[in-house]
Amino acid sequence: MEVQAILGERVRLQRMARGLTQTELAALTGIPIPNLSRIEHGRQSIYVERLLDLARVLQVSTDYLLGCTDDPRPPRRRTKATPGAARHI
Repeated sequence: MEVQAILGERVRLQRMARGLTQTELAALTGIPIPNLSRIEHGRQSIYVERLLDLARVLQVSTDYLLGCTDDPRPPRRRTKATPGAARHI
């Protein structure tokens, strides 16, 4: 399956799982409704910034949206190293 088709299918599934309409998702992401519809149907590619917006709002990882993984969970945030802590390489 093509990346655009995978992206569209996963955006639609996650939107519906969260009980959002296309209009609501469009408002939350700033993506115009016609563009969002084309994305969901696999007929439009998107900029990285839009991908990040979708992942943030849908609470999934960009890897999941792109079909690189089937695990939708976003990655956990790394904690910053404390000053003076030893690093193992």
